[in-house]
Amino acid sequence: MLVLAIAGALWPAVPALAPAAPAWAALALLWRGIERRQRRQALVFMTAGLAALLWGASRGAAPRLDSVLGQNQPILSMLAAITLLRLLNGPARPDEPALPSGLGAYLRSLLGIHAFGSVINVSAVIIMSDRLARVRPLDFNQAQLFSRAFSSIAFYSPFIGGVALALSYTPGSSPLVMMLFGAPLAAAACLLLYWHAGSGRAGDLRKFRGYPLHPEDLKVPLALGGAVLIGAVVAPGYSVLTLITMLAPVVAVVTLAARGGGRALRRAGAEYVRTRAPQMAGELALFLGAGVLAAGVVAAAAGAGDWVLFPRLDAFHASLLVLAFVAASLVCIHPAVLVGVTAALVETMPFDPTLLATAFAMGWGLGCAVNPMSGVNVVLATRYGADNWRIARNNIAFSATLYVAAVGLLYLYQVTRLPAGP
Repeated sequence: MLVLAIAGALWPAVPALAPAAPAWAALALLWRGIERRQRRQALVFMTAGLAALLWGASRGAAPRLDSVLGQNQPILSMLAAITLLRLLNGPARPDEPALPSGLGAYLRSLLGIHAFGSVINVSAVIIMSDRLARVRPLDFNQAQLFSRAFSSIAFYSPFIGGVALALSYTPGSSPLVMMLFGAPLAAAACLLLYWHAGSGRAGDLRKFRGYPLHPEDLKVPLALGGAVLIGAVVAPGYSVLTLITMLAPVVAVVTLAARGGGRALRRAGAEYVRTRAPQMAGELALFLGAGVLAAGVVAAAAGAGDWVLFPRLDAFHASLLVLAFVAASLVCIHPAVLVGVTAALVETMPFDPTLLATAFAMGWGLGCAVNPMSGVNVVLATRYGADNWRIARNNIAFSATLYVAAVGLLYLYQVTRLPAGP
């Protein structure tokens, strides 16, 4: 899937469905290893999407096979590319120092999640959790910090699947303007977490073991971020999503070759095929299932005639949309579904694509924090034994507080009327 996606970006002659075919094949091969709730969720998405497709077809809407099978495949290719960066996380050294503790360790862990996660996605949570779990299992306070901090990255980082999805569904939106309004919300989340630490809401910080963040740990995230920024300037015709998909493997291969030559590359390639890539099974199920549902909603909306979701998209309606993301997440509906559904329903009305992309990113971050089935909460549960349902419940007040700030930023966007652009 990843190779064909890169080939398709470089050579338009590659069929659009070419990368989608191995994505579905991978899902079929990995299906039995996916957690039961995730399988059930994916089946519900696919069933509802196919039903909507049939209803739309009965009313004259012609379904597009590339949308049904490959709606979210570009996101999966990006995640597969980002997963390669996990190969750069070396094994534990016998002379590793003890883990730091206290308020400083809490804040360094918060900074580390943003420094890594803003570029390498949920792999950052895995890298940091693996390091902490070498000593003893992850405790609830650690897992809750990682869930909250990582969810807030979705407000601004184009390397996160939610932001990439928001940008891909809103052609003409400005990633820079979206980040300009998402970054203050992420800053508010960090300040809120700092206040939690000072007020005792983060538990006894004297016992909190944090991630030992060092400057050299930032080399790979900075290298990829710099490569993508240069690529955006040199080749403006490529989306951020496509640039990440193409450049993440380059960064991984160059770094591995510099460290250990051909032997390191062969060993890392084998680990990727046998271990790392199959760990994407849950993401395959989620995004492919959500893609079928989104394609079904598009067909149903086409068959419904002139019905529209909103009379117009302004700050008030964008605020309602963000609230809908949070409410849907409370009942385990993933934000990926709402992005696809909303994008399909607003196609028939004029709207500011940057405002919609900003609302999508805010809704994604706030929703993932309170959704027990979101990617980060599922990873914390399946890999480290954390109670994802308890994490989601405890994050409700966190997301509710940030929602107020999100509404204020959406109205600020409307007042400033910054121009949307590429």
